[in-house]
Amino acid sequence: MARFAAKTHPGRRPGDNEDAIGWDTGRQLWFVADGMGGHVAGQVASQVVKSCILTSDPHARMTDTLVEAHLAILQAASADEQLSGMGSTAVVAAIDRRSVEVTWVGDSRAYLWRRGELLQLSRDHSFVELLREQNLLSPEEIRSHPQANLVTRTLGHGEPLPSKMRKSLRSGDWILLCSDGLNDELDDLEMADILRSSSSVDEAVDRLLGAALAKGGRDNTSVAIVEYEGTRLGDALQALISAPWLPVALGACLAILVAALLWGNR
Repeated sequence: MARFAAKTHPGRRPGDNEDAIGWDTGRQLWFVADGMGGHVAGQVASQVVKSCILTSDPHARMTDTLVEAHLAILQAASADEQLSGMGSTAVVAAIDRRSVEVTWVGDSRAYLWRRGELLQLSRDHSFVELLREQNLLSPEEIRSHPQANLVTRTLGHGEPLPSKMRKSLRSGDWILLCSDGLNDELDDLEMADILRSSSSVDEAVDRLLGAALAKGGRDNTSVAIVEYEGTRLGDALQALISAPWLPVALGACLAILVAALLWGNR
């Protein structure tokens, strides 16, 4: 089970909000899409992504669904020259049993908030992320780099290959999805401070958006936070399986069993 809160804000820049957020609680699925292209094009692109995700086959792989969204954006752009060049990022989180699968294209992000620590689950498809992987830039240099917003994969351009990862969940975990309007204004430490002092996902979403606006709000900003409530039985089993003493205990039980069998055969 999971509870959630999600909001999107146009920010302080002129024009329409080109972000889109959505969810399907039946499928335990949430997403953020950040459109681009100027005028109405970016808004159209993110809405195409939203429609494709919500109407997709529940049994289809999310990587395939995002490729279908890519093709749908291309088709819409070819039918209207005013939409030419539009594109969108996307990040999707789907909870299945006691884990979350994150699928993404572009620089919209997914984080895990667990016991006071913020962990970035997705990795931006961006120029500066490539430099980071090669240890050529520090986190401070990445944030101030003149090409910090240059994405290398976008739905609607080229042949974008979606990335995905899976992470096991514990009761009380929060999954945070956001467009770059949030992490461009707030670094991870600032986000963590807000999450640490928020008593609910609703409060956290409101405070994150408020802080991004207070820092400038230079872009559309979307935030979705999903709280994984888990199950008592599932958490108990997970704690038992991950216990460091379990192999020792099993070994001791096996030794006792072998000794008993040998004694009985004497």
